[in-house]
Formats: sequence, structure tokens, C-alpha cells
Amino acid sequence: MIRSCCNNIKSKFSYSLLSETEDTDLFNEPCPEDNASVWQKLTFNWAQPMLFKGYRRALQMTDISDIPEEIKVEHNSPYLANIDYNDGKYPLIKHIYKEFIPRNKKLIAYKLSGAILSVITPMVLKYFLRYIQLPPDQKEVSYGLFLCFLLFMVTSVLMIGNQYSYWFGMKSSLQIRGALISAIYEKMLRLSNSARREFNSGNIMNLVSVDVGAFQDFFWNNHTEIFIFPFQILALLILLCIIIGFSGLVGFLVMVISVPLTTALSTQASKYLRLSLGHADTRTDLTSELINGIRFLKLYAWEKLFLDRIDSERTKQLDHLYTRIIYYIVSQMIVQISSALVLISTFATYSLLGHQLTLDIAFTSMVVFVNLRRPSEMLPQALFRLFGLLPSSKRIEEFLQSPEIQDSFLMDGGSSPIVNTSYSYNVGGSDENNSGSTSPIYSLSPSQMDIKITNATFDWNEHYLKGHSKGSSNDLVNLYSGNTNLGIIESSNIEEDSDLKELIMVEHDGEGSNESADVKENFENYVLNNIDFIAPAGKLTIICGRVGSGKTSLVSALIGEIYRVSGSVQMPPTISFTTQQSFLISASLRENILFGKPFDLEYYKKVIEACSLTPDLLQLSAKDLTEIGERGINLSGGQKQRISLARALYTNADCFIMDEPLSAVDPEVGKHLFDHCIQGLMRNKTRILVTHQLQFIPSADHIVVVENGKITQGTYQELKQKGIDFESIMKTKKLESEEEENKKNSAKPSAVTQNTTTPVLNIDDIISKDEDPNLMEKAKLLVKEDRNSGAVGFDIYKSYVNSGSSLPFFTLTCIIYIVSQVIFQVSDFWLQVWTQKTPEDPEDKFYILVYMGFIVAFIFALTFRYFFLARISFASARKLHDNLLYSVSFASCQFFDTNPSGRILNRFSKDISDIDLTLLECISDVLYCGSTVVIAIGMMIFITPAISIPFAFLVGIYYFIQKVYRASSRELKRMESISRSPVFSLFQETYNGLITIRSYQQQIRFLKLVQNNINVNLRLFFYSFSVHRWIGIRLELISSLVVLFASVFTIFSNNPGLSALAVTTSLSMTSYLNWTIRQYTELEVKMNSVERVLSYVSTPAEGIRFTEEKDNDEQGDIKMDRKWPTNGEIEFKDVEIKYRPTAEPSLRNFTCKINKNEKIGIVGRTGAGKSTISQGLFRMVESSKGSIFIDGVDISKIGLYNLRSSIGIIPQDPFIFSGSLRLNIDPFGEYSDIEIWDALEKVRLKDQIQAMPLKLDSKVQEGGDGLSVGQKQLLCLSRAILKNSKILFCDECTASLDYESDAVIKKTIRENFKDCTILTIAHRIDTIYDSDRIIVVDKGQLAEFDSPENLLKNPNSRFSKLVKYQTDFYNESTKKF
Repeated sequence: MIRSCCNNIKSKFSYSLLSETEDTDLFNEPCPEDNASVWQKLTFNWAQPMLFKGYRRALQMTDISDIPEEIKVEHNSPYLANIDYNDGKYPLIKHIYKEFIPRNKKLIAYKLSGAILSVITPMVLKYFLRYIQLPPDQKEVSYGLFLCFLLFMVTSVLMIGNQYSYWFGMKSSLQIRGALISAIYEKMLRLSNSARREFNSGNIMNLVSVDVGAFQDFFWNNHTEIFIFPFQILALLILLCIIIGFSGLVGFLVMVISVPLTTALSTQASKYLRLSLGHADTRTDLTSELINGIRFLKLYAWEKLFLDRIDSERTKQLDHLYTRIIYYIVSQMIVQISSALVLISTFATYSLLGHQLTLDIAFTSMVVFVNLRRPSEMLPQALFRLFGLLPSSKRIEEFLQSPEIQDSFLMDGGSSPIVNTSYSYNVGGSDENNSGSTSPIYSLSPSQMDIKITNATFDWNEHYLKGHSKGSSNDLVNLYSGNTNLGIIESSNIEEDSDLKELIMVEHDGEGSNESADVKENFENYVLNNIDFIAPAGKLTIICGRVGSGKTSLVSALIGEIYRVSGSVQMPPTISFTTQQSFLISASLRENILFGKPFDLEYYKKVIEACSLTPDLLQLSAKDLTEIGERGINLSGGQKQRISLARALYTNADCFIMDEPLSAVDPEVGKHLFDHCIQGLMRNKTRILVTHQLQFIPSADHIVVVENGKITQGTYQELKQKGIDFESIMKTKKLESEEEENKKNSAKPSAVTQNTTTPVLNIDDIISKDEDPNLMEKAKLLVKEDRNSGAVGFDIYKSYVNSGSSLPFFTLTCIIYIVSQVIFQVSDFWLQVWTQKTPEDPEDKFYILVYMGFIVAFIFALTFRYFFLARISFASARKLHDNLLYSVSFASCQFFDTNPSGRILNRFSKDISDIDLTLLECISDVLYCGSTVVIAIGMMIFITPAISIPFAFLVGIYYFIQKVYRASSRELKRMESISRSPVFSLFQETYNGLITIRSYQQQIRFLKLVQNNINVNLRLFFYSFSVHRWIGIRLELISSLVVLFASVFTIFSNNPGLSALAVTTSLSMTSYLNWTIRQYTELEVKMNSVERVLSYVSTPAEGIRFTEEKDNDEQGDIKMDRKWPTNGEIEFKDVEIKYRPTAEPSLRNFTCKINKNEKIGIVGRTGAGKSTISQGLFRMVESSKGSIFIDGVDISKIGLYNLRSSIGIIPQDPFIFSGSLRLNIDPFGEYSDIEIWDALEKVRLKDQIQAMPLKLDSKVQEGGDGLSVGQKQLLCLSRAILKNSKILFCDECTASLDYESDAVIKKTIRENFKDCTILTIAHRIDTIYDSDRIIVVDKGQLAEFDSPENLLKNPNSRFSKLVKYQTDFYNESTKKF
């Protein structure tokens, strides 16, 4: 009957409501609430078309209109400006109360009216109960009906008023949430280096997901309830005393005792929540580090290292959460027991004082207690949330007060006048002593202005100079040993993909331990001390120097990323900056080049050609519209650097600053970039180039040599006169080519060389058309985030329960919930029996004892139900996190390529937080409220069977309404959950590329991007809550009708006691009916977090971890030595590798055999497929065709751990994780200190590490913050030396090193890996010139494979041409000298 009723309603209403808007795109339409009538606003009918659309099909973003202007982020952000941090202990909370709450006066009005009506309702009930006790001949039906309708109206207005208070409270909370997230992002854009060391990306993610969430929850309703509820409780207690006399004070005393108890318990729960959040921060940081460094961890087979570290933090977090749950359970038990204790203590006192407990006194008092229940339960919860808010407020305040970058002209995000910034700061950072000024210079155009640093001193650690003590425990500064004081100054980079990394070691007198604490006078500790620098306008300035000499610090000084202690810096208004490790955003290649600039097709073509990107774009599936994954995961190192260079060139700034843009490209491309880009399109602009490619030195107009923070500068000839001999260094670039020059002309082509001709490429062929739908589909790399539709399936609930227990145990818990509520309702029934007693019945003591027996039974049931449910919830949270962590850690690389890190991290932060903190409360509420409603309805039908007829009608309406509501509410909450991921991803992306964004003055653009993402998230939350209120209004009306029917039917009842019980039960049920469906929907929403976690838990693993895991039949085909590989022979047989199934092969028909102990060099154009060889060898990407054999064993049949742990690697981008140096070198403690020091000595790091106070136990930050790229490469080399594998793969491991350091590494490798097979990818020909054989890769194919001598004999070989490009450039560039 119910289903047919629903179908009829659906056919009558749903289609007519959808007829006009079913296929209309509403995304950019204004909010329907803005133009709604008064009636539509009162009933929330303006949300109804969307609801019925969601009932017919799953809602899409095009079905969701815009939000009101007053909720948008840009409207509310200004209200968080000018926070007075000296205004009390919690200035942020106080500021929000001042700025946001007065704007929403309707909320306060509705809250006050609700409190007043909660007092009026029992008074109306008292008159009604007196009426039903009258003899039949004295009852006036009209008066009785009047009281029924009055009771109906009072309860309706009370409940509907509560709905509007929720609605306006939600608006306030969304305004505060959006403003806070925007403020955190805006602050992140201004973070200084020391602040970035203190607040890494994981900390900031937690601020957004957890701490802002605490503000949203509190400022929804609790912020007004903590003030209104005490007065409401007091008013109800006064009414209680009027009804029952001073006996009510006994109940009041019981309540007074319970409130501080629950408050104390809430305080303790908050304390342990705060402690757990600290470990959650660390866990999220480590997880973020795991996700960002997953490729390197897989290469090293070190996943277990991070799993153990994360597990350790998770265990500590869960220990605190378990203690918090205990306090929460006890608090909830006291809240629920106190209601019964207040009742029994009041009635017992009243009876023992000799009063007769009558029907109107007992049940009116009971309704007063029912009305007292909500404020008495919610007040401790509000206080609980307040105490939980306090640490969140402190964390956000600390972040918002953290140090910012110094030069405001680099922060304004827009064009500014040419400025000569000259600032002078005292050590304490007081602005009062700022004697500098910022004054515009109008006499010179930007192209005519030299870039200057005048008598300036710089330091990375501005917080020491400014008296800022936070985060100092992990800073590696003022480290000394003996008579040498070494200061390791950390750069701004935190993530391994961030911009700047530098280790500056400043040696000075041995007085360090006795020096004054006054940092201002200790100038020797500064990175750059009293330097003068000039880059002539319109000229090329080249900066060079050894690894760790201070080059990057000098560049950072120019762009304002290092703290200036004194002196001045003169810079033009706009600069373009390319970082040593390229920063790319998750967007198309074209968007990465344009970087917010308008699209100029003709200039864009010139940029593409100048940066030698034309051949690369032809290989990409969608050409220049191909999506680039996060951190450029689908590009080679050379391609990433050239895109970064193209971005700088396209910006067409006044000055170009380039930090090692040529290190990852081959000589041919390097020469092209130098000729056509740096000396081509950039000509007549000021160019500053940091490079180890010394063949370019003679072409420089001005040369700067950096050594230990000291600067020597001048022209090429001037520096030669000062004794700097560039020529002796650059002799290695000739590669003995002059010896071979006479042989080249007469030599025959080598038999192993495949001669290829480079076709002439048309630039127009690589410019994609935006309107081509097929091309746009090919362009996609990132997969769309999964969004399930429909109701949360039973399988999700089953999986959640089975994760922590079993279905029978959960069923037992549900039964205990029902039994506990039956006991509670029976106690009410016993109360009406008590009021109907006659003189012949037992004395009041008997009724009191039985009533107390029910309370004791209720207490036992409460204890069991809460602890049983907590056991299930806690165990499920533990297991789901563990399964998620292990599934993600061992997922394939393609999973990380197609899912942004922010999306993955969202599972570990927000979703796990929901599972940890809110699911227990949601499930408990659903079971508690649901069982209360069912039992209440059953009791009313039992008392008045005739009421079942209108109830059946109301149940049909209720069923249909909740079905329509749940369909749309689920989808809105799912979309809301998904809409958080772009916010997290943009936070992560921005943090990684913060220096690039600031140098390009793109802060405002990125701020608008994040605000748009936040607005989308707020929009979905807004409409999700609007459907809550739509159903809330209707359910409150149904609840009030239940009261009406119950009261009307009792008028004609002959049993006043049961009639009173029916009416009071209907009154108590009104709030539970709405709360049941709301909490059930909330449970579905929170189960969506479980659903999202489970979707990642089911991610396929990349392969079998260990060989012994294979089936016996498969394993029988493998013949391996226990110490495999013993020889190091490698054979590729017709190998083809694709990074995506639909992509073109990056390696095709690749066949070659590498003999035991052979040294192989691998060269080729950037993007040719060189690194893909290593990807295939380590099975980071599985071969789509062919096989790879090591010592005759097909590696596809080997467990991934067995394979990867048996091969050594020095990766192109060195990987350093947070922890000690020892942990980074020997993570599993397999080697002795002697062996570790020996390896460090071989890579020339021993002296530097021994100079540190903690030596091997010295801490490093995530990404190796504080170490230069070259020093990190040396650490990676020390790992390889310790591992001593039979096969070593060196992937551009010397690209970031100067020639002297390159020679050191080459010598170290030769001496320590004599009996190993070595494969070396290099763009520096001299790095691999002494190899036994050379592999030349071209367009993913093996072009040449022979000894370097034979390849050089063929002047047409690719290898000969690469050598010629490198050596001829040096010869040509030195002719003019």
C-alpha cells in the first residue's frame, strides 16, 4: 500500500516539478532562495525542484545553482582581516564572535523563541491533562479541541523554529569556514622559509580538514547554545518548581552535579583529542611524504620503512582516541542517566514529603524534563566542542602569525612600479627600527635598469634574527666540531618537488662556542655576508660555483625568498624564474606554459620552437593539450625543464633568472636552448643563468663565481686576470674529440649504427584545436574521482562491521539498544501506574523502588550498548586505515599518476578523521533515536488502537518524503566530499610551487582559483543542508500532527493515565522523529567516507611482492640463486613499454644484451625513452610486449621486492625523507657505523657530517631541506655503495653537479663498482665516455649500440653528433677570446 501511494504521489508531482528544469544547466544561475516568495522560504519549496530531480536520477553539478553572495568566500574573507592577536587568550574566536555573529541576528531570535516556547508547551499540556481528568459530564468537547489545536500550534512553532535556527546557523558556519580556509591559503602564499619548515603541507592540510571543521561545527549552533541553554534550563527548573514545589530543587541539584561532571569529562576527552590530533598531524605528514616519494620508495623497495613509521604514529593516535572514547562514553552515560535520576529524585522527594503524585503533576513534570533533556544533553556537547575548538583555534592562530616573506613587492600579485627596496632590520624584528624605504624609480625603464645587491647580508633563518623561536628544535644551525663552526642553513623547500634547496657551509673562527648570543653581531653565520652583486641590464650573467657554494642562496636573495638582514636589492617590476627542479601544475602542457597569461598564438609558436618542444609535442597523444600529471609525472626530466623554461620565456618579463635549466637536457638540445632561447628570444633582456655547464661561460657578458658565500664577478677576461682558470676545468669537455677528428672523415659507418634523418617539423602540427572532442579525450591523464550513486549498499555497512567485529556481535549490540529504550519507556508506563494508585495499593516506597530498579537496569544496558558499539567502531577504524595504507602503498605507479596527491591524502585526512571521530556518534544516535521512535509509536498504538489509521497515512507520507530526501541528500553529500579534493590538491600543488608562484606574481590568480573551489564545496554543502531543512519542516509538521491525533483521541478515552502517557510520548517523539532521519542520512554521508576508503582498499596491487608468494607451478619455472643476481647480465628482448594502455609506446622493439660487469652509457635526446629503460628494469611500468632477463631469469616472474632490492639505483631526482641521516642512508639498520662512515668518506661527505653535533643522528627535513641537490645525490651514492648490488643504474645522477664533483662521483663509482654491471644515463658526454658500450635511444627505439670508439668513427652516428654539439660549442664560444 505504501509503495502504491508513493508511486501515485510521484506520478502526480515529480514530473510536473521537473518539466521546466530537467535539462537546464543551472550551474551559473542565481540561488533560487534569492527570488523565492515568503511561503517558499518558510517551507523551503525553492529547493523542491532540485529534490525531485535528484529523486528521478543522480544529481549532477549542472543541477546545482549558485549560492547567495553573502556566503561566498570573497564576500566573507575581509571580515577575518585585522585580527588583534593581543585581544585575550583566544583572539580568533573572539574576533569571529565580533565580526560574524552580529550579521546573523535571525539565528539569535529563533534560538530565543525556541527557548521560550519550550517553557510554554508544558504549561499548555498541564491544562490539557487537567481537562482529560474531568468527569465526562464536565468535559466541553470544544474546549478540549481548542487545547488540542493549541498544543499542536505550540509544538509546530517550536519545532519549525528550531529548523530555521539550524538553517541560519548553517549559513554562519559556512561563512566562517570559507573565510578561514581562504585566510589559511592566503597566509600560505606569504610563508617565509622558517615558517615553511614549521608548517609543512601535512600540517596545513590538517588545519583545513580538522581545525576549520571544528570551527564549522561549533559556530553552527553551539556558539549561541552555550549562552542560551543555561537560561533555558533555569526557566524550565523554575517552571518545575511551580508545578511540583521545592521537590524540583532536588532534581535541579542532581542536574547541577551532572553538568560539571560531564564538563570535566568533556575537558579530558578534548585533551586526548588534542593529543591524538598531534599524532594525526605527524601521521598525515608521513603519509604525504610517502605519496610524494612513492616512486623512489618503490625503486629502493623501502615501502615498509614508511609503513612502520606511519603505523607507529597511528598506534599512538589510536591510544589517545581510545582514552577519549572512554571519557565520551562515560559523559554520554551521565547525560542519559541524569534525566532518569532527576525524575526519580524529584518524584521520590515529592511523595516522601507526603504529597499525592497526580497525573497532571507527574506528566507535566515529565514533559518539562523532556524539554530539559535537549539543553542538558546539548550543553555539555557544546562545551565539549568548545574545548575541542580551543586547541584548533591556537593552531590556526599560530599559523596565521607565522613569519612571512620580507619583500612586499614580490607578494602583491600584480604589476607594481619599479622599486628600489632598501630595508634595515634589527635582530628582534621590530618594525620601529625599520629605517628603509620603498621608493619608485622613474628615471630608468625596466630594460635599462641593472639588477643590484648593494652591501647586503642574507640569512635563511629569519626567525632567529627576529626572535621567533618556533620550530627551532629541528633546525640544523650553528653546528660545530672542534675549531670549525659549520652553519647548515636550510632553504625554503619542504617537498621534494619544491623549488629551492641549498646547503651553505660557512667556515669561520673557532670561537663559536663562546660567542655572544647576539645573533646580530655574529655576521660570520650569515649565508651571504656584505655582498655586492650586479647583473648588467640587457646582458647575460652566468653564476657558477661548486656544489653548496651558495649559488641558489644568491638567486633566492634576488627574488626575495631569503631574509635580508641589511643592505638593498634593486629588481625590475616583473621577473621570470625557473627552478632547479621544475614546478608543474596538474593541467595541460599549454596551461603550464601560459601560466595565467593570455594566449598569443604567434608568440606561443616561437616559444615552443625556441625551447625545442616541437618533437616532444608530436609524441604526445593530444600534443600541447595533453594533460600533465602532478609534478609532471608523465614527462622526462628534460621535458619538464624545457616546459619550465618555456613558461619563463612566454611571460616575457623584464628579467629572466634561470637556476640550472640545462642540466637535464642533452648537448644538442642544450645548445639549441642556449642559442634560440637564452641568446635568442630572451636577447636584450636581463638574463641570469645558474649553471654547471661551463661550456657556456665564454658566451657570458658578466660572470659571477660563488665560493663559500663569497662573490667574485666580472667579465671572462677580468676573471682570468684574477686567476680564475675556466679553461683547465673545461678541458674535459673536449672529450679527446680532437684526436678523433682526423679519423672521422675516413672512417666507415659502424655496422651497429642505425642511420636516421630528422624530418622537418611543422610548428602548426603541434598546436591542438580546443574544439576537437576526440583530442580532448586523449588529452586526459587524471581519472575522474569515483562517485557512487544511490543508497549506500548493505555491503558497505557489512564491510565496516566486519572490519571491527562480526554481524552477530553487531546484531547483539542493536538488540541491547532496543532493550535499553524499552526499559526507559516502561519506566514511563510505571509512572502512570504510580499516579493511578489507590489507597489499597502498596505505599509510594514500593513504586519508588521498582522505578529505581528500571533505572539500574537502564544503566547496565547503557554500559553494554556503548562499550560494545565502541569496540566495533574503534576496531573498524584501525583496520580500515591499515588496509587503506597498505593498498595505496603497494598500488601501481599508474594509480599515483592518475590520482592527484591531494585526492589520495584526502582519504587519509578527512575520510579517516570521519571514521575515527564521528561514526561512533552517528551509529549510536541512529540506534538510540530509531529505537525510541519505534517503541513510542508501538506504545501509542497499544494505548489507542484507533490512532493506527491516521498513523498509516502519516507513515506513507513519511516514507515517501524521506525517500525523496535521501536520494538527493546522498548525492549532494557525495559531491560535497569529492569537491573537497580539488581544494586539497590545489593546497598541495601551491605549497610545492610556492616560490614559482610568488616569483611570477601569480598569488591573486591562485587565490581566486582556490576561492572558486571553496565556493563549489560551500555550494554543495549549502544545498545539502537546504534539503535537510526541506524534510525537517515536513517531518516537524508530521510530528505535530502525531501530537494532534494523540491528543484528540485521548479526549474520548476512559483511561486518563494511559491518555496522558500517549500525549507525553507523542510530545517526546517529535524531536526524535526528525533526528532519526537526519542522523540516518548523516550516517549514510559518513559511511560515504567508508565507501571512499574501501574504493581505495580495493585498488589492485602492482604485483606479487615476494617470489615465494607465487604458485608452485609458476615458481617451478624460476631457477634462481639465493644471492641472485650473481653475474649482472641483462637482456632486453623485443621490449615495448607504454605508460598508459591508450598511449603511444615510450619504448618499442627494444632488444639488446648487456654482459657481465659491463659499463653501459645511455644517451639520447630528452624524452627519447632513456629513463623508461630503468622504469622497465625495475618494473615500475610493466612491459606490454617482450621480456627482460637478468641472469637468465625473466623479471616478470620475480617478486617486486626481490627484484628491486637486488638492483642499486642513483635516481635522477635524489630522494631524502624526514628523519635522521642514518635512517636515510641505512633505513633498516643492516650496516655497522664503520661501513656507513666508510661509504660517506668515499663520497666526500664524512667531514661535513662529522662536524654536526649529532653526526649520523642529525635530523633532515622532508625532501632534504637544508641539502643542495648535489649533496643529496652524494647521499644516494653512499646508499648504493653500501648496498653493493651486482647491477647499478645511474639516472642522470651528476646532472646537478659541477665538473669537479662529477669527477669525484665517476671515480668513486669506478673504484667501488668494478665487478658490477653499470647502466648510466647522462647528458654530459664526458660522464659516459669511458663506458664499454653506448646505447643511443631515439624515439623509444634502440638507434645505436656499440663502443664509443666505434660510434665516433662514424661521423653520421647520433653519438658523434651529440659529442660534436658539446665540443664544438666550446670551441666556437672561446674564439672571441
